[in-house]
Amino acid sequence: MAKNKDSKTVNRTGLFDMDKMTITSEDKNGVYTFDVKSLLQDFDGSNISLTVASDFEPSHLVEE
Repeated sequence: MAKNKDSKTVNRTGLFDMDKMTITSEDKNGVYTFDVKSLLQDFDGSNISLTVASDFEPSHLVEE
């Protein structure tokens, strides 16, 4: 990304469904589903950086 420029960030956290390309989250106010393609549409034609993160169970546990 170029320096001295404003940036736009979109952050959605929840369960990712690859087939539907959605992210679904739930809180005390209800269930929300976000369309990933629609979220990225505003960036069409732009130079972007994409980061995906997920918590996961470790594959190798060392017992103490």
